[in-house]
Amino acid sequence: MAEPPTERDDRWSDNVDQLCADGETVERRVDLERAAVVVTSHRVLVFTPSASGRNFREVERPNVGTVTVETDQRLRQLCWALVAAAAGIALVETARAVDFAGFAPDPDLEPTAALPGVEVITNAVETVLSAIETALLVLDWAVLTGGVAAFILAVGFVVRYVRSRSRRLRIRVNGGSDVELSAAGIDRGADLAADLETAIRPGPTPEATDATAGASQRSGNERSDDDRARNDRPGSEWLGDEESG
Repeated sequence: MAEPPTERDDRWSDNVDQLCADGETVERRVDLERAAVVVTSHRVLVFTPSASGRNFREVERPNVGTVTVETDQRLRQLCWALVAAAAGIALVETARAVDFAGFAPDPDLEPTAALPGVEVITNAVETVLSAIETALLVLDWAVLTGGVAAFILAVGFVVRYVRSRSRRLRIRVNGGSDVELSAAGIDRGADLAADLETAIRPGPTPEATDATAGASQRSGNERSDDDRARNDRPGSEWLGDEESG
């Protein structure tokens, strides 16, 4: 039975040594909720098996800039929420203060004389006035409904704004697109970013450290030998000066 694609992709992050070149070693690994970042002696490997795009990305360590944990948010959603709330307040106040149905005319159309066709004209005028009154009443309710709908829309924008606020681990890449990973569930994001950036930054290699320590030890041994020789012959310098005199 074939493995699901996600499980196959997850196995790559558990077998990073198969992606390393000769002499390349793994120095640091950070497991996030939906990603994994591996720092080797040469590169930074990013595994995102649950992402919709690429599942793997590599960046040479000299091309990596800063590593930070940032809070991503969409301020546009908040701005639209404020606009919708202001529109809702204006419409509701308008509907409460203005009675549009009261603008409908109510004239006295009782005929004063029995003229032919007067009743037909009266009925037609009454029908038109009734239609106008109905339209104004609908307008009154439409303004109130629009205000309520604007408030509901404002709440929706606020919810989308809150959901858009998410913590992301950003690895800046010089000369390329930055790597952004979800940092949800990480308590000490700043410490994680600093630790990861320290692992990426260049440092003394083990060979250079051993060579420096060996040179310091040899220098110390030579100084100890010279001090020991002078202590064994306390008057050697004075004797040498006397003989030369």
